[in-house]
Amino acid sequence: MDKYVIGGIKKLRSLARTKIRLAEEAGTVGTRPKPLPLVKFLSKREIKTVREAKDYREELEIDYKNPRKAAEMVLELMDIIEGVKYDFEPKELMMNLTPEMLRDTERAASGNSSNVNLLIMSDDVQNGPNLFVGEMAPEGGVFLSGVPTSIAGFLEFAFQSEYFWDGKKLKNIRVVLGHQTLIVGAICFALGEFGAEVITKVPGISQER
Repeated sequence: MDKYVIGGIKKLRSLARTKIRLAEEAGTVGTRPKPLPLVKFLSKREIKTVREAKDYREELEIDYKNPRKAAEMVLELMDIIEGVKYDFEPKELMMNLTPEMLRDTERAASGNSSNVNLLIMSDDVQNGPNLFVGEMAPEGGVFLSGVPTSIAGFLEFAFQSEYFWDGKKLKNIRVVLGHQTLIVGAICFALGEFGAEVITKVPGISQER
C-alpha cells in the first residue's frame, strides 16, 4: 500500500483519538447516532457510547496488506469521529444534509441516471448532483460539510440505497478531489476500494477505480 495512504490512515486514527478525548472533556456520553451506523454495517458491532467508541478504536488493527480491510477501517474511523464530536464542533463542520435532502439527491441522480459527485475541496462541478466538502461551495454544489470525515453521513445513506450500493460495492458515486491532505487521501483511497470512481492527483491513488 502506498506510503501516503498509510500516512493518512495513521493520521485518521490519531484524529479519532483526539475527537474521543475532546468528547470526554465535553461530557459527551452517547454517540450520535446510536449505534454508529458504519461500524455496525461493516463489523456488526453496536457502538452506542463514547467509552465504547474509545475501546473499539483501540481494538482496530490496520492490515496494510489487505486494502479492503484497510478501507473498512477508514470508514469506521470516520464514523467514530463524526459520532462523538457533536457537542463541541460547529454546525459547519458537521454533516449538513438532512435525510430528506439525501433522498432528493438520490432521486435527482437516479432520475437522470447520473452519478452523485462528492467534491472534496474542489469547485469542479460535474454532471449530476454535486455535494461539496470544504469552506465555500461552488455554484451548483450543495454544502455537505467543511470536513471530509462528514462524508460518513452520506455513506450511511448510500449503503442503504439500491442506487448507490449493489450489495458488494458502491456505484453511481464519483469523488473529485481538489486539495491534497493525507487524511483526504486515505478517505479517497477507501471510497475507491469500495467502488466509487475517484478523480484525484494524490500520489499513490489511481485516477479512476
